[in-house]
Amino acid sequence: MKQKVIIGLSVVLLVLAVILIGRDLFRQSPTVTEAPCCGDEEASLKKVDSTLIGYYKTRVIETGMKDLSGISVSENRIFVCGNKEVAVFDTSGSRAGGFLTDSANSCIAVYGNMIYVGAGPTVNGYDLSGDKKITLKSINNKGYITSIAANHPFIFVADAINKRVLKFTTGGEFVQAIGQKDSLTGAPGFIIPSAYFDVSTGGFDDLWIVNPGRQEVENFAESGNMRSSWGKPGADDDGFTGCCNPAHMALLPDGSFVTYEKGIDKIKLFDAAGRFKCYVGGAGSFRGKPDLQLGKNNLVKDLATDTAGNIYILDAYNTISIFKSIV
Repeated sequence: MKQKVIIGLSVVLLVLAVILIGRDLFRQSPTVTEAPCCGDEEASLKKVDSTLIGYYKTRVIETGMKDLSGISVSENRIFVCGNKEVAVFDTSGSRAGGFLTDSANSCIAVYGNMIYVGAGPTVNGYDLSGDKKITLKSINNKGYITSIAANHPFIFVADAINKRVLKFTTGGEFVQAIGQKDSLTGAPGFIIPSAYFDVSTGGFDDLWIVNPGRQEVENFAESGNMRSSWGKPGADDDGFTGCCNPAHMALLPDGSFVTYEKGIDKIKLFDAAGRFKCYVGGAGSFRGKPDLQLGKNNLVKDLATDTAGNIYILDAYNTISIFKSIV
């Protein structure tokens, strides 16, 4: 009898464990499975050597908003998007405009006089006054747009569900899907375990795409042919931890990369060749000890840069922190 009770209790505990694990795996998105990045991170993994920090915080902008998801910077204006809203701030932190959208937004990119906002499987393009001018659709209705980049005359859209970067003309014409595994070009294909899939354009008509499942940042010609890659798995300064990092990436004017690793909440700077240079910050760089209490709610929601080389970080508190190089 005692043995049966023990077995019964064991079964109950096993079922509870399965439920808790399942809840954690699927709570990130209703359509994207979030693989566990690093388990329960110890404080030691989040620690950043202060001697390796190369940036300092110059300003914090309290947006007063909720559920923000993306940030873009253009001509000294900061654009953020979130739950059915786009807001504009100047670099002093004052609200400078904004408009409502038809649906919840996942990411944003500003290019020229257009604001491109991801919404599920589509990208809506608005003029600066908030009038919708164009809609770009993914290859199917199951798509989920996580990042947008533009470089005349093309717009590049990262679709985490379909594991492709979609190329459109600025007029809205679909050109091609980039990212399919190809032995001829050497493209390894994208591994996207969760809703983190970032894209950015460089200064040499090239395209940089994060392949998070491979812990790599990959370079493509705008034609879609893969050129090179950098990055490696590991907990060292020059590596990326977990199953799928970096979660976010942005380019600086000199070709350097700023990256964010979810799970351990480290923001790093790599040179144009992919060599580690310094840390921008980490857990504790925003609100101190509360940063360490976020748990599975990752500290950084998105990254952006400006033409002066400053780094803008949209954090889990829906605030914008502006970082400047010490040098």
